[in-house]
Amino acid sequence: MKVALITLGCPKNLVDAEVMLGLIDEAGHRLVDDPRAADAVVINTCAFISSAVDESRRVIGECVALRNAGRVKWVIAAGCLPQRRDPAAERALAGVDGVVGCSHFLDIARALEGVAEGRAPRLVSTPTTVYDHRSPRVLATPRHLAYVKIAEGCDNRCSYCTVPSLRGALRSRPVDSVVAEVESLLELGVREVNLIAQDTTAYGTDIAPSARLPELLRRVSATGVPWIRTLYAHPARITDELVDAMASLRGVVPYLDVPVQHVSDRVLRAMGRTEVRGGVRAALERLRAAIPGVTLRSSVMAGFPGETEREFEELLAFVRTGAVDWLAVFEFSPEPGTPAASMPSGVPPQVASARARALVDAASRVAAARNARAVGSEVTVLVDSGGACAEGRTAGQAWEIDGRVLLRGSDGGPSPGAFVRARVTGVSGMDLRAATVAPAEPDRGPGRGEAGEPSSRSAGGETS
Repeated sequence: MKVALITLGCPKNLVDAEVMLGLIDEAGHRLVDDPRAADAVVINTCAFISSAVDESRRVIGECVALRNAGRVKWVIAAGCLPQRRDPAAERALAGVDGVVGCSHFLDIARALEGVAEGRAPRLVSTPTTVYDHRSPRVLATPRHLAYVKIAEGCDNRCSYCTVPSLRGALRSRPVDSVVAEVESLLELGVREVNLIAQDTTAYGTDIAPSARLPELLRRVSATGVPWIRTLYAHPARITDELVDAMASLRGVVPYLDVPVQHVSDRVLRAMGRTEVRGGVRAALERLRAAIPGVTLRSSVMAGFPGETEREFEELLAFVRTGAVDWLAVFEFSPEPGTPAASMPSGVPPQVASARARALVDAASRVAAARNARAVGSEVTVLVDSGGACAEGRTAGQAWEIDGRVLLRGSDGGPSPGAFVRARVTGVSGMDLRAATVAPAEPDRGPGRGEAGEPSSRSAGGETS
């Protein structure tokens, strides 16, 4: 059959979608981009927060309408939404022909067979599996870039978070499996690998003392991949060994995504966040002191139950100092089944929204000032799209999460996957405008950052 797959949510969900695409292709089906040209549509849903549930419900509704109009034959809802146990999720799933939770995404071919035979498969259970290097995969990213999921699930118990109930307990992949996948991606021409998990700094704590993120970085660095980026690091697990690895290993770019959520000790305790030695600020300062030019991305939450005006002002002051370079801002969302949903002294929604806007404004002002200082500097850029109007990123910009570098000045333009040296000539919102100077090799020296990278930005993304 002809199958279209729509994926929603985070890069972790995208990896699941890529594996499902590989399995669908391996089963002999034909992959198509347009749902209207498909026999079956698979929606890989996100259900992390209520707004994500709403988006998943909207997309499912659009695809069910196509089926009811005779444009497609079957609609399957996959991913996180089927793992939720609440009325909103049940309403969103009404009318689909099959359901495949993130616990069973490796069984997508079986689900397609089931709907074709007139059955209504419902494959949902407690998640216990994780893909490995042997899993077929069709990259949905540019050919020079890939995400590698090093673990699945989470053992943290943040009071606001649904991830453990959706994704299950922490399940780390063996180091050898991750390295084998990176090596196969290198053979395909991948130049940047992004290591992801619900909490990358928890990697290996469930399997062996030697299997930890610093050791994994050492092994991945030895493959020779030009850029290695790490996302979703818990501030409480930023060890000296991890900092040393980031500062010394070739290929490990000076960039770390560290979701902090708040800086008030009382609010962090109420959130159930693991205590950070010396506090959140101290953890970030250690990174800046040890890794010259490091870019730090983070996320914060406004309006958590009981957050006082004074605690909010403490968070706002933290953002205004430019302690982090890229920032995602979330309003608290009371998710069914989480302890925080029933906490008293909730902040009124309009107050939470006003606080979130203030945080966004503060982050934007820091960004504008830092971007202005970047003009005139030279940066190494990994090209994402080629041609005369090429675009790319510095080591301090994660793909489709942070800003871009808008390149001009090359005859014909550089090719995607190439590294070029460029001079920053101006600013366009959160992006930098730059003129290509010359081809370049990736800056893979230990601890070497780029001058002129953009600063804070309010953006979509996740919290861990």
